Amino acid sequence: MDYDKTEIAADYDRARALAPETARLWQELLSTDIDRASVSLVIDLGCGTGRFSELLAAHFGVQVIGIDPSQKMIDQACRKPASGSVSYRQGPGEAMPLLDGCADLVFMSNAYHHFSDPSITARECHRVLRQGGYACVRNGTRETDFPHRHFFPGLDVLIDTELPSRADIEAVFLAARFNRVVQRVVTQVIAPDWSSFMAKSALRADSFLARLSDEDFHRGMAALRNPDDSIDPETAVTEEIDWFVFRWRG
Repeated sequence: MDYDKTEIAADYDRARALAPETARLWQELLSTDIDRASVSLVIDLGCGTGRFSELLAAHFGVQVIGIDPSQKMIDQACRKPASGSVSYRQGPGEAMPLLDGCADLVFMSNAYHHFSDPSITARECHRVLRQGGYACVRNGTRETDFPHRHFFPGLDVLIDTELPSRADIEAVFLAARFNRVVQRVVTQVIAPDWSSFMAKSALRADSFLARLSDEDFHRGMAALRNPDDSIDPETAVTEEIDWFVFRWRG
């Protein structure tokens, strides 16, 4: 999807902001799965508006370079208050504007399914990483469960044709000379309650929701406004997301 042909960047942070408990969850996972002492430069690939870039810089205490193909996303990221530890560059994952062996960690959040050729991107990750570096993939897969898929007609087709399977992701990185270190399914909070989830969804700042027909989108929003008794409107809304950590091998 070409984000520069949409207005998603303007609402992306409101629609996709990390809840405080979710930010803490990912910091804990990074502490558990990555040797912090070995990291001196991080690439936030497919950084969007930079919602993980500052978290990565604060967690590792190092320089972070956010890269995204969308100039609108990069412009929005640059408008946000930022530390001197984060910088942004426009470019595709398949041809990163970086030198060989310059980084220790490539972090990809919900970017994998946007790459035109994930195999080329995985090889690019290998190229820009130093020996022993990490490639991390945080992404929905066909197997993961998330609330939208139960309410919006038409999502099933996009999920089946555009989201990778877990086996797809692993095979691509193993073929690009990585070893798998971690694969787990993470459950994270995406809204403090059902009302907040509906408000975020209404912004349509999601590549799948944006591509639904207006009819399917409005039918989905109507379904969100009238959930069945299995939904507690006061309970935090959660989703599953897959988390992979791969490590460079020669």
